[in-house]
Amino acid sequence: RDSRGEEAEEFGDPSRNVAWKERARIVLAWQGVSLLLTGTAVFSQLLADHGVNLPTTQSFFNYLALGIWFGSSFLRRGESPREKWKYLIIAIADVEGNFLLVMAYQFTTIISIQLLDCFTIPVVMILSWRLLGAKYRRWHLAGAGISLAGLGLLVTADAVMSQKNDAEPARNPILGDVLVMIGSTLYGISNVGQEYMVKERDRVEFLAHLGVFGAIVSGIQMGVTESDGIRQLFLSGNLKIFLYLMGFNGCLLGMYVLVPLLLEISSATFMNLSLLTADFYSLLFALMLFSAKPTILYFMAFAVIITGIIIFNVAGDASRPRHRHTALKSESEEEMSQSIVERKEDLRR
Repeated sequence: RDSRGEEAEEFGDPSRNVAWKERARIVLAWQGVSLLLTGTAVFSQLLADHGVNLPTTQSFFNYLALGIWFGSSFLRRGESPREKWKYLIIAIADVEGNFLLVMAYQFTTIISIQLLDCFTIPVVMILSWRLLGAKYRRWHLAGAGISLAGLGLLVTADAVMSQKNDAEPARNPILGDVLVMIGSTLYGISNVGQEYMVKERDRVEFLAHLGVFGAIVSGIQMGVTESDGIRQLFLSGNLKIFLYLMGFNGCLLGMYVLVPLLLEISSATFMNLSLLTADFYSLLFALMLFSAKPTILYFMAFAVIITGIIIFNVAGDASRPRHRHTALKSESEEEMSQSIVERKEDLRR
């Protein structure tokens, strides 16, 4: 059988594809996550405008809340997960990815930092292919390519706006770009690890351990690098700053709760494609809060990105059958993964 016939069959086989209405709900749900991501960016900008530069501290409270919320639920089960070091690696990648992204703003421009979205996508696709056994068809690659083209258009729009506004040049663009590339790689590791743990393990177990390990890692880093800034924050007594911190953590917590839920029926690659629209939503908030003046290129870029997302989603599931996702598994996990799958199936019945 030729590849076209196989692709067409997979495309239309109802046993292997989710119903159209459910696919539409998945697209809309990821756009809700994208809006939450935009919220974190807006509150971060508001905090920066007030002289607050505490990236690790901002994220710490999110991890702490996850650890308390889902950790207590997991402890009530009386279970003991194996190989906790995998959760620790994912937590470190997640914490440091957030830290490096915010740090990059000190050295390069927002145009370069937006490339983070672009570089994370190939990282996630390669890791998903090598570690999760993901199999991408031509429509998946076409959808990803179109979305990245839309991102390129968005970066071009930013360049045009920067020239019009006589933006201040970056202090050290090479260092900033390196930080962005390292941060995007860490995000890719975190995203793929999260998809694996959610699908092969359990969402509550994953969020409990991400919260606990994330709070430990960010807490240590916060105490070492940001203790003076925290002290000044409390001495200032500025109520607005605390409200912005609450808004930031509310949006971030919503993201972390929703993403694993959606990854159970989607993929890390589709997630990163969907989150490209956050740059456009940030523009809308910038119009309302920061008096930005966009060009028509922004709206064209948004339309192109959404088109790519729809094409990628319509192409169906890019993952191979579960039993072929063995690259990340040890022998000790095989039996545990099978028991979890059976338990999920029993719950569905």
